[in-house]
Amino acid sequence: MSGHILVLAAGALPEGGVPPWLLNGPSMVLGCDGGWRHAEGLGLELTLILGDLDSVGEAPSDVDCVALPDQQASDLAKVLLWCASHHPNHPVHVIGLEGGRLDHTLAAPAALIEAKSDAVMHVSGGDLRRIPTGGMHTVPAEPGMIIGLHPYGEVQVIHLAGVTWALEDVVLTTGTQGVHNVAKGAEVHIHLASGDLVVSRSRDHLA
Repeated sequence: MSGHILVLAAGALPEGGVPPWLLNGPSMVLGCDGGWRHAEGLGLELTLILGDLDSVGEAPSDVDCVALPDQQASDLAKVLLWCASHHPNHPVHVIGLEGGRLDHTLAAPAALIEAKSDAVMHVSGGDLRRIPTGGMHTVPAEPGMIIGLHPYGEVQVIHLAGVTWALEDVVLTTGTQGVHNVAKGAEVHIHLASGDLVVSRSRDHLA
C-alpha cells in the first residue's frame, strides 16, 4: 500500500477547504466514528469506520465498522493507535477537528501525544504535529511562517534552528514561551531529548 491515510474526524472541516493534495488518492480513508459523513461531500470512498461506534448512525452498508471500545481514550486517539499498529510506515493526516464539543477540540492535539503518533492534524490556517524525541526532526516551512512550540509538561530542547529565535539546551514547560516564532526558510530543525511537544505551523499567518 502506498500513499497517505486520511482520517475523517467528526468535527468541522477547515475553513477555506481541505488542502487539495490531501484528497488526491489517499490509500485509505478512515471514518473516525461519525466523521465518516464527510466522505461523500469530499468525493472520497470510505475504507473503514473505526471508534466506539456510539455516534456512527446509519453507516453505509458496504463499509466495515471496526469497534475500538476502550473508553479510557478518545476515538481519535484510538484511531491513531490503530493506524500505528496496522500501517506503521504510512503517513497519516487528520481533518474534521474543529467546532463541535469544546472538550474534543481541546483534546485533539493531546491525542497525538497519547498515541505517540506521527500524524499531521489539519485545521483552519495551519496544522499540528508531534515532535518525537531522539535525533533531529525536520518540519517543512516557508519564510515568514509562524511556528509555535506547545509543550505538554516539561520538554528538554537540545536544538531548535531555522527560526528567528533559535534555542540550545533549554527546558520548556507548559505555557506560552514557545509561541510566535518565525521560520527563516524552507525547514525548521528540532531535536528533543525528552518530553512531549506539539508544533503548530500557521500557514495563513506570516510574519
